[in-house]
Amino acid sequence: MIEYNVHSEHMHPSQRHAILHVPDDYDGQSPVPLIVGLHGKAQPPNEFAEHTQFSTSTFKGLVVYPEGIKLQWTGDPESPPRKVIDDIAFINVLIDQLQNDYSIDASRIYVAGFSNGGGLAALLAGDPKASGRIAAFAISSGAFYKDEALKEPLFSRCHPSRLPVPILEFHGDSDPVIHYVGKTTPDGPSYPVWDWVTEWAKRNTGTAENTRTSLYDGKVEKYSFASDDGNEVLVHYYIHGFGHGWPTKRPLNNDEQRHGPTYFDATPIVLDFFSRFAIHKGGL
Repeated sequence: MIEYNVHSEHMHPSQRHAILHVPDDYDGQSPVPLIVGLHGKAQPPNEFAEHTQFSTSTFKGLVVYPEGIKLQWTGDPESPPRKVIDDIAFINVLIDQLQNDYSIDASRIYVAGFSNGGGLAALLAGDPKASGRIAAFAISSGAFYKDEALKEPLFSRCHPSRLPVPILEFHGDSDPVIHYVGKTTPDGPSYPVWDWVTEWAKRNTGTAENTRTSLYDGKVEKYSFASDDGNEVLVHYYIHGFGHGWPTKRPLNNDEQRHGPTYFDATPIVLDFFSRFAIHKGGL
């Protein structure tokens, strides 16, 4: 991992920080894919890197873990309005700079986020510029707040420049931080996760019809929403008994919130999902 600084005169503050993983076999000539990993609120980027293991996985590309101001992102009830700090614009600047500094495959840029970082991933999916350049998104324990919890409308305004926008989402039904049902979330009402998922399903496929698969003796339910060509462009994992975290079978340092290791490792599923999508002229 190396320290990576992001500069822009049009960004406040004008310098932001990230940590960057460059694979050992990167030669600077052949374009490689990029994952932008977005930590949760109050979570250092290196902790999110350790939890996801993207940097030590089979992924053959760059992984950047930017740092939010005060370890929070646009979309959190405590974050300032976008006119003060705009993390949607920051991620776009970050991608621009990485494309200048490294040989990035522009068709294979991906975003993965947890909690508040998952909320920012959702805002990027609904942003006209970001949605047009990011091939797929993965979110765990996503924080999708209703307008009344925020300083300005954010998640209610969704204007992707292309459809479908491929999204993979994991959420536990025992999440104590971002409640699955939404209205009792401690920091203010969030969208019920199933409502958020089905709204994206309608955008992506025109319907909320789905295929349900029971996994791990019924402890996990996978809901797949397919486009007309059969591609699973939206996938939701409903995890019984799981709390707030990145799903993995390993014990982690936030197991009190996670309620301990769960039934599967999310990262291989995320990487497989990402591998199915690339942006080309005219769409996916």
